[in-house]
Amino acid sequence: MTLDVLLKDSNISPMHNRLLNTISQPALLSYILPILMIYLVIGTIAQKYIGLYESTQIFFSSFILWAGPIPLPGLPIFLGFIFINLMCKLIFKSPWILKNAGIIITHIGAIFLLFGGFLTASFSHEGYIDLSEGEQKSFVSDYHIREFVIINEAQEVIHTFSHAALSKGMVLEIPNVDGLKLEVLEVCRHCEIKKRRFAQDNYYGMAQHMQLDAAPLRTSDEENMSGLTFAIQGSETDGVYLSLENVPKFPQVEIDGKFYDFILRRQQRSLPFTVELLEFKRDMHPGTRLAKSYSSRVRIIDGDAQWESLIQMNEPLRYKGYSLFQSSFISTPAGDVSVLASVNNAGRSFPYISGIAMCLGIILHLFMSRRRPHRTRRETS
Repeated sequence: MTLDVLLKDSNISPMHNRLLNTISQPALLSYILPILMIYLVIGTIAQKYIGLYESTQIFFSSFILWAGPIPLPGLPIFLGFIFINLMCKLIFKSPWILKNAGIIITHIGAIFLLFGGFLTASFSHEGYIDLSEGEQKSFVSDYHIREFVIINEAQEVIHTFSHAALSKGMVLEIPNVDGLKLEVLEVCRHCEIKKRRFAQDNYYGMAQHMQLDAAPLRTSDEENMSGLTFAIQGSETDGVYLSLENVPKFPQVEIDGKFYDFILRRQQRSLPFTVELLEFKRDMHPGTRLAKSYSSRVRIIDGDAQWESLIQMNEPLRYKGYSLFQSSFISTPAGDVSVLASVNNAGRSFPYISGIAMCLGIILHLFMSRRRPHRTRRETS
């Protein structure tokens, strides 16, 4: 017996019963799947022109897809419909009997796959850790998200603003510094740097000579260089300053006898442990400057516990839900900098669980289907 039969015998209203029947219909899935295929094709083609990151954000991650002025349901909404459809079909329409065990297990595997995708999209993070030999870090820098931070003399973050939320003319208040306000004068996600023609006396640092104009985004989001020009108000050092991403020369301002740094950087997320680079090695192809392989010997420091590990290509380090991969390296005058990719995937195990469940479900369904005809022949003989 299914829950659908029980609901018909209960006091549930006919309208609610019709709604459950509609949501539970397998035909709903046949309508949604062609739409998902269209989104997939359009999003894949768009990657050539706007890059992987922008295409993913517009076509695959956004709840609303704008076709000009017309809002359309985004991919997460359609995946949510599929999840609800499978759940309702499993609960209300599938008879929970032995001969349907294969179908039920297969449905559960598909539901696990969708739920794992939700966890990955909602709670997983990717980033990188760049380390010189002997350097320690306990945070991961995001590949795409930028932040504008104010840091005091003790290297403590006083306040953080999302760079994506900033716009020209916006006034920012710093609650931890009385009377201090910032006005955004220029902001761009990818900046074209031009010589400033008319610099006044209250322009300081790079702002004296540089002007920022918004430029077309690069197809690779990591290559975009964000920037911000702002005016400080409410202090004895009122003036105009400029901050560029990944440029170590950032504005430092004295306010009430204390120094504050205004830094534009990739968003930083804390790690539950510290990574120290002990040694970085790279092997070159003979007669060339091309790297054949590279590896990093690191020390993991977690409280009083310390241990060493080797991270090399295709051999990551996994610890406390984080996977550290040897991604690349940067050659600098001071030496090589090892770049480790960090992935924290909350739904990492769900594809394996769902894949096993769906395979077992299909095998069991085929086995049960082959048994029924033979049983019928024995009963009729």
